[in-house]
Amino acid sequence: METTTFNVTDAVTDKLIALLDKVNNGDIEYWLPLSGLAYNPVSKNYYNSISQLLLSFQLQTMHYSHNNWLTFKQINEAGGSVVKGEKSSMVTFTDVIYFDKNEKKLPEKEVKEMLKQARASNSNVTLKDLQITTKRFLKYYQVFNVAQTSNLPEVLVAPELTKLEDKDRFEAADRLVHNNGVVIKHVSANSAHYEPQNDIIQMPFLKQFSTTERYYATLFHEVTHWTKHENRLQRPSGMFGTPEYAFEELIAELGSAFICARLQIHASLSSSSAYIKSWLSALENERKYILKAVSYADKAMRYIFNENNHQE
Repeated sequence: METTTFNVTDAVTDKLIALLDKVNNGDIEYWLPLSGLAYNPVSKNYYNSISQLLLSFQLQTMHYSHNNWLTFKQINEAGGSVVKGEKSSMVTFTDVIYFDKNEKKLPEKEVKEMLKQARASNSNVTLKDLQITTKRFLKYYQVFNVAQTSNLPEVLVAPELTKLEDKDRFEAADRLVHNNGVVIKHVSANSAHYEPQNDIIQMPFLKQFSTTERYYATLFHEVTHWTKHENRLQRPSGMFGTPEYAFEELIAELGSAFICARLQIHASLSSSSAYIKSWLSALENERKYILKAVSYADKAMRYIFNENNHQE
């Protein structure tokens, strides 16, 4: 009997393309829910960016009211149980194998110690500087939404985030832009764009947008482009009309979604359908790049929040 090996990369790619299709068709309006990022209330950690999109897709498809997710074991240990007939959802993590210059496998603990010692004298040291290469594997495990369970303690069901007032959300957004030193030029124009040659973002005035949320969603789209500069994340992008250009636009749209979700700003997708449509056509032969786009967007978001000072 022939057996089929489960390919997690293909499975995740299929789910993300399905999400893009739903966005493009107008079936869903938002990448990520305003109820907060997908969260594990036992470990008190947010799921990674690929998992955020996977769980957001499931959340919106099943109309769950909370964005808290637990493993079967965590549910049992908390005294709860999974409702009979409920199906689990997949989340991912990256397993990394390290190699020295002679292609000898290195333990992760040893690599971290080498980095720690090297960065004691030079904080900008990377794995490349130490002649260490990596090979990454996408792996997965299963979780359940708290709505699929019974008898869980209320502390594990309640949303992790306290909802911020509009004033607080928008002030936090302005501080984030200011703290990163982003230069913005406001003009009476109908479009926004990032100018790499001058390293500035051109934005219409706030009053030109239908809502304040749309202003910030657009701004953080351009701020994500801003992170590609050679003095920042050094991300390549192509000319208008090329698949590479569409790829960068998808990165920017995802980056904006991740940033806005962190700030509790509800970012509508109505302005991004053209980008998504062009990228879906490019994906026909380059499916592997969807995961790369999410990875780039995640790095951009973490750069903006000053969470990846040491690029490895």
